[in-house]
Amino acid sequence: MDDPRESANVPQKVYDMVTERTQARIRRDCDTANTLRNTIDEAGYKIMIRSGSEILARKYRIRMRGIDAPELKMTYGKESKDALVKLIGEKSTRIYVYEQDQFGRYVGDIYCDSVFIQEQMLKNGHAWHFKNYDSRQEFSEWERKARAACQGLWALNNPKKPWDWRRDERNGRHITIKQKLFAKVAWLGALLLGGRYLKKLAIFFWEKIVMGGHAD
Repeated sequence: MDDPRESANVPQKVYDMVTERTQARIRRDCDTANTLRNTIDEAGYKIMIRSGSEILARKYRIRMRGIDAPELKMTYGKESKDALVKLIGEKSTRIYVYEQDQFGRYVGDIYCDSVFIQEQMLKNGHAWHFKNYDSRQEFSEWERKARAACQGLWALNNPKKPWDWRRDERNGRHITIKQKLFAKVAWLGALLLGGRYLKKLAIFFWEKIVMGGHAD
């Protein structure tokens, strides 16, 4: 780590794993070295190569300020991610952080080799302007021009906004949980009360809702 402020905050156990990994590589113990690298990665750090030398970098969760891109499971989600990776992958990046959101992510403007990343994502139709959280007029203008030119996701027929998709996903899971809970209660009640028809109803609830199958 080049920044002494970051170096001072690295946990001792991470330093110890880096040392053990170096020794494993000297012994040509690839399995141990790979296992230690994965453990370091899980601890929130990453070993990278820069100018032919290995460096230890801390991983941060970043959210691009003012834009919202499709989730991976959404239509055009993979294309949007690939476009971002092409813009910033393995390049020197500068991030101007403004705040942390409720999920602990750092929210900021991202520049890569003097290229403003949010501008490129909007101009090429890879993201929406997140107007609820950002009022910059140039962002709206970049999105408007991409829409007019049918760039990227704007070539789709009525693409769904990612914040609407996430809301629907949350609501869908909530409804499913409530349905399954109700079905389990009804199933137990039917069994306790007894009776041929109530038992059939219990089986229906169990197969149709709880198990996600289809009752005959």
